[in-house]
Amino acid sequence: MSSLAITRTFILGTALGLVGILAVTGTAIADSSLALDVDDAKLVKLAGEPSTVVVSNPMFADASIQGNKLIVIGKNTGRTKIIVLDFDGKQLANMMVNVQRAESQVVSVYRAGIRRTMTCEPFCDQPLVANDDGGRYKEQVEQISGKTGLSSGAASTGGGGGDAQ
Repeated sequence: MSSLAITRTFILGTALGLVGILAVTGTAIADSSLALDVDDAKLVKLAGEPSTVVVSNPMFADASIQGNKLIVIGKNTGRTKIIVLDFDGKQLANMMVNVQRAESQVVSVYRAGIRRTMTCEPFCDQPLVANDDGGRYKEQVEQISGKTGLSSGAASTGGGGGDAQ
């Protein structure tokens, strides 16, 4: 048998062995990376039905299950790992999530060493951005928390503005 025939036989045998292993263990594990912007969401289709989602640092991203799909939401700039397991504990996904600022309509203004970030599309607004002016950041957190509280209260009372009876 020639060395070319031996090499072909070895490659074919290895490939068939790998196919057999995947058939026995189920779905192949998805090792990947995912990039998304802060306050953006992406849908990831999984090769099985997920049961458990582990987010190593929920300060940067959040994830939820919808059928056989995973919804990943970017919360703050940074990196975190997301692992998804099925009901048997088999790994469906293992991904590094990189959350970054959307650079396309972002302007940073520095005044006396204090940064203020603005998004302009077409009018400029100041989003809540970590490491911006500390006083302004605290004020924005309070305003956003108040707005969130108001909308949560409206949702729990039916949002009709009348007295709940």
